Parts: sequence; C-alpha cells; structure tokens
Amino acid sequence: MKKLIPLFLAGALMVGMSACGGSSAEPSTAPTGDSGASGGSEYDDIKIAVMLSGPPTDGGYCQQGADGVRAIQEKYGLDDSQVAIIDSVTTADMARSEAENMAAEGYKVIFGQGGEFAEYFSEVAPDYPDTWFVTNGGSVVGENQFPMCMSTEEGGYVCGVIAGMMTKTNTLGVIAGSDWPSFTKPGVGFALGAKSVNPDVTVKSAVLSATNTNEAYETALSQIQSGADFLFPNANEGTSGAIKAVSENPEVYGFGVFGDYISGAPNQVIGNSLPDAPGAYVAVFDAIMNGETTGDIMFLGMKEGVISFEWNEDLKATLPEDVVAAAEQTIEDIKAGKIDIPNEYEIGETGTEVYFN
Repeated sequence: MKKLIPLFLAGALMVGMSACGGSSAEPSTAPTGDSGASGGSEYDDIKIAVMLSGPPTDGGYCQQGADGVRAIQEKYGLDDSQVAIIDSVTTADMARSEAENMAAEGYKVIFGQGGEFAEYFSEVAPDYPDTWFVTNGGSVVGENQFPMCMSTEEGGYVCGVIAGMMTKTNTLGVIAGSDWPSFTKPGVGFALGAKSVNPDVTVKSAVLSATNTNEAYETALSQIQSGADFLFPNANEGTSGAIKAVSENPEVYGFGVFGDYISGAPNQVIGNSLPDAPGAYVAVFDAIMNGETTGDIMFLGMKEGVISFEWNEDLKATLPEDVVAAAEQTIEDIKAGKIDIPNEYEIGETGTEVYFN
C-alpha cells in the first residue's frame, strides 16, 4: 500500500517530460516574476541544489529537475546565489564529491533527479544530518534522505478505463521507452485500468531498444496491425513517432504520456496523462519546511495535484457519456484512495509481465 503524507501544494505548476543529455555545472537562472532577487527574504540563509545526469535544457527529464528547484526559488523568494543546478553528473565519484561539498557549505536540500543518486547520497548523508537528500525515484531511506515518487501509474489507469470501455477489437497496445519504472509503471496502470472495466481485453506490451521516433513508429504500426485500436506510448521523444502511426490509422485512438500530444492527432488523441515535476519539488520542499517528512518514500499523485489527466476537449465532446463519466469518476476514486494501483516498488516484486497478455 502507498504511504501518503499530508502536503501543502502551492506555487506555479509547470509541465514538461522526456529524457536526458549532457553539459556543465553552474548556478541557475532566476525564473520570471518575483524571485526574491532584491534580497531581504526570511529564507536568506537557505540554499538548495539539484544534480542532473544531463543538461538542464534538454526539454525533458533533466529539465524537470532544473524547473523543480526554480519553482521552489520562485515560491520562497530565493536569490540566484541560493540555488545551484549541477548538471552532467555522470560518475559516482562526481556525485559524491558534489553532494559532500554542498552539504559542507550548508545547503538545506540537495535533490538528485533520478534514482541512481540514491546510492551516492547514502554515502554522504549520515555525515551531514542538517542537510536533506532527496531523490526523484530510488528506494534508499535514511534519517535525512528519502525518495519522492510521482505516481504516474494513476494517469495510466484513467487512460486504461477509457480504452477498455471504447475498444472495438479488445486489443490494446502499450509502448515503453525502456524497462525503467518511469517507463513501465504508467503502462501497468493502463493495463489494470482497462481490465477493471473489460476483463476480456488483451494488452500487448513492447519495450523499445531506444527512445527514437522511428522505432516507436514501427512498433506502433506493428501493434496496430496486430489488432490494437488504442495505443498508450510512453517513450520520451519516441512518443511522437507512435502518435504519428495513430494519425495514419483513422480507426485507432491514442493517449499522450508525459507531454501534450493532442496536436499530433487531434481527432484521435483522447487526452494526456501528465505529471507536474516542478509541483512535486515544491511539495517536497514544503513538507521539509513544515516538518512533515515521515522518514519514508513520499508518493505524489492525483490527490496531491501532481498527476493529472487532461482531456482533448474537442474529442471529449464526441465520446460516449458513460465513458467520460467513468473516467472522471475514476479520477475522483483515485484521489479518495478507493483504487489501489501498484506503484513501482510493488511492481518490482512481481515484474511487469504479469500485467500484460
């Protein structure tokens, strides 16, 4: 079961998902709007940082981390000198060294954008009890270290309910960019959502060898040719290739995952399953500042406003009323804790294959 802690969500919420690349270490640029650049904030002594495996301008996963600390900066009025973005952290030695240096300088919170930072942080955290070490993913929990986990499986579940009710072939397709949890768990949610309303449905799953548009396009076409009339692609830049395949097959519908893909097939993309990474960062920092951390994994989903389903409003108006009602009731039930969807740690105990046909 998920362990949820009370969080006070606030601040500007921004969206953007995809993958990572590489660059150099430098402090962040202040966001537009009030950022406390004039000084005098009651948080003048607080410094925060994020470590990325690639550049903060990749338009995807690494940029989420950069946007996350900038959202904290904006909400709490931190000066540029109080926020550091360390990018292209590609070795364990570099991660440990950077984390230790910042902790020694009195940083309040050091984020690692990726579960791979959990092990590196665990070697440093015990020596710096006044610094919080937080990873996006991972499973290491300590006195001053924990992972945040965006429950993207919840958005997948809602999409699955829609697909399970509308499918004419009883065959659905899931495309994952890799076998990492961030790619696989939304698809597991999709399969479970579909089967919750249609136990006869078959869900085909494919894991790409690379998240590129061509492979995703060919994989999507293969699934369509095998009878899938709904596709759920979660493949970073490859997702646009899968949506292109959907657009070329008028009887097929699709969903956007980790981004807005409605324009790619406006008559066929029913909606987008979206996480708000900056909102998650703000929620974590709020919890730390309010003394609300529990010493466990922090799950952030629809209840906390971090995961959402965004309708293609034009297409929504043409859908059966019972489908729309079921999807919206599912969202409310997830928020109320009435539906328990396996998270990445629970899925890991059994493997994803048990969820697909």
